[in-house]
Amino acid sequence: MSETKALIAVEGLTVSRKSNARPLLEDFSLAIAPGETVSLLGEAGSGKDTLLQALVGSLPRGEEASGTLKIRDGSADKIAKRPREGLRIAYLAGPYAKPLSPLASVVSQLSRVIARKLNVPVPAARAEFTLELERLKGAPPVARFEKYPGELDPEILAWGLFAACFAQTPDLLIADDPLLGLGPAQSRALSQILIAEQKRLGFALLYAATGTDIIKRLGGRLIVLRNGRVVEEGPIARLATDQAHAYTRTLFKAMPPLVAKPVQARTGRSEPVLQVHGLEFRHGVGATAAKESVTFELRRGASLALIGEEGSGRHSLMRAVLGLDRMQGGRVILDAVDIGILTSPMMARLRRLVAFISGADDALDPRMTLWDTVAEPLRAHVRLPRSVIADYRESALKRVGLASLPGRRPIAMLSPFDKRRLQVARAMVGAPLLAVIDEPLRGLDAFAQSVMRDLLREFREQEGPAFLVITSDFTVAQALAEDAMVFHDKRIVERGAIADLLKTPKDVRTKRLIEAVSASQQEQKIPSPPPGERAG
Repeated sequence: MSETKALIAVEGLTVSRKSNARPLLEDFSLAIAPGETVSLLGEAGSGKDTLLQALVGSLPRGEEASGTLKIRDGSADKIAKRPREGLRIAYLAGPYAKPLSPLASVVSQLSRVIARKLNVPVPAARAEFTLELERLKGAPPVARFEKYPGELDPEILAWGLFAACFAQTPDLLIADDPLLGLGPAQSRALSQILIAEQKRLGFALLYAATGTDIIKRLGGRLIVLRNGRVVEEGPIARLATDQAHAYTRTLFKAMPPLVAKPVQARTGRSEPVLQVHGLEFRHGVGATAAKESVTFELRRGASLALIGEEGSGRHSLMRAVLGLDRMQGGRVILDAVDIGILTSPMMARLRRLVAFISGADDALDPRMTLWDTVAEPLRAHVRLPRSVIADYRESALKRVGLASLPGRRPIAMLSPFDKRRLQVARAMVGAPLLAVIDEPLRGLDAFAQSVMRDLLREFREQEGPAFLVITSDFTVAQALAEDAMVFHDKRIVERGAIADLLKTPKDVRTKRLIEAVSASQQEQKIPSPPPGERAG
């Protein structure tokens, strides 16, 4: 591609921070043609985020950039912290990145963004947003977005973020992993919409990804970054099957394929850790209220996955099982104790046998230090000398790869990956009988997901807790569990061994969840639209 045909061209971009000896991004060059797709792949700290910030002119204070930027056929200018004139850029973040203020409705915020980009009054921008929602198949009506961001399900909010970007009719759409954390079915649906809208509007697409599934669907070119440098680049059609660099191979192999391979359950002859007999949990209110009756048991070392999209009922069952929500009928026995007869203080003491590992960023107290977070389960429930607690703490931190971090570092200063590993270390020292693991890989890049899967499997094999895994992704369920219950619309629609469900799913909702993952892994390159193509 010749430079004269580029929509935007960057030459020799280097971004540095005084406190860092190594540049955040070093000698990076990129040219994107109108209508072209370029994907960026790399783990956290690879330089992807820095590049996106430099392109939109929003580098944080303390970061300095050198290099040149040329827009269309204009002259090359120095990289500066200012908006890019002569080029309409839309920035698309995902709902889990929390890109909106919690203090105003979603529709009012997105309408103001569209108004600013199109230079039109806010009412006209809202009309454009409404039209775009109506155009997108499967999108909710505009009335759903009258709520505040915190009141909307992330998978609903994602529709609004996508529609607002398309309504801006951008020349260049910069997508900062907007599908991260969404369920496989919606992720695939929105990626197909992104491809269709790119073809219709003709915008160039720069997509920063943490996983490989989406970039295979998008096609185009791929640039792999690590520690601020390009390690490999080329057409995704080639790199998807033939990677020259070891780091690129690691990223492409990070997510194991979904296969119906039987796994021997590790139940042994131990006593049940958790027994659920005819448990009734309610869902819905008023005329739509209904009951679901569930019976199952988990022995030490065994595992059960609760699989479904957001709002399917997985968390309702989990909360009922753990006594967090009132049970309508049935019995739950945890470590041979019927929790239905316990007072609140007694139940609180019993929950020390349960570890929680969550994909939520706020799962840990941000005011606590790394050391105190790991040691807290021991200090709260067991009387041990400080030296013994320190030994347990250091052993757990070493196992999860965090021993080199300063022990007095506040949780708020840790990366999402470090917070997730810290939760595993905290669970290890607590020696739980049951581990509840809620979307453990959400929001992590491919490399971090691979590490987390290994840590969780090691935790289960060495400490031997029963696993209750909550996820929307069959690949996560397959990696961490043997049995599963599939949820849809607040009901259990199918249950059994995961190997059997993968091989012969009986319910259409189970089939859709499996197909959403299988199709992503099997899809071939989808060609980018020809440069400059713009419908209408």
